[in-house]
Amino acid sequence: MIRNTICLPGFMCGPGLFDDLGAALGDRLALLHGDVYSDPSIEGMARRVLAAAPERFVLLGFSMGGFVAREIALTAPERVEAMVLVATSARATSPAEHARKEAILAQLAETGFKGMSRKALARGIHPDHPDRDALVARLKAMGADLGGAVMTRQLQATREDGYRDLPRIAAPTLVIAGRQDVLRPMDELERLAAGIPGARFEVFEECGHMVPLEKPDQLAESITAFLDAL
Repeated sequence: MIRNTICLPGFMCGPGLFDDLGAALGDRLALLHGDVYSDPSIEGMARRVLAAAPERFVLLGFSMGGFVAREIALTAPERVEAMVLVATSARATSPAEHARKEAILAQLAETGFKGMSRKALARGIHPDHPDRDALVARLKAMGADLGGAVMTRQLQATREDGYRDLPRIAAPTLVIAGRQDVLRPMDELERLAAGIPGARFEVFEECGHMVPLEKPDQLAESITAFLDAL
């Protein structure tokens, strides 16, 4: 059975984030792309994705997209066949993170969007990845395509603490972490998986934050094995 799978990318990542995963999956899943670009809140993103979604679907949420996926799974549990959460968390935005977001928003308002920092993007990729420079270039191009209006809306999407709601998630869930992810530490992924009833937890070795770009073949195999076992 080919399952409709809604891909929800991370901050300033376009649908191209999942191109390599799609190639690795072949015709095993039908990848659809959720709109996480048009709303300034996680709840708004979730409502928009649900409005355009088929009746039943699998959720694939990466990083920020994982917050949207959890909101959908809690809002419409009868429609979510399964959920895959990759390099994400249920932790609220910290005061320090909020301050940084406000500073970036102020800079955007004053000077406009000047693109994503290569140095910042490189932090999300394992330092020994053979294609690190090429992956950074892809991420930078995605950010350039999305532009300042999308960045502004996504920065405004404050993350609320989601740990208390994890026991209410009914969908079978797979949580995937990158061992060397410096943006989403391992303890956040472990706590996320532990809080969701029956969740399966996998760790990808020699992998940073950008799992769909760094390990698309392994991600494809993990997702299909998980879904096949349902």
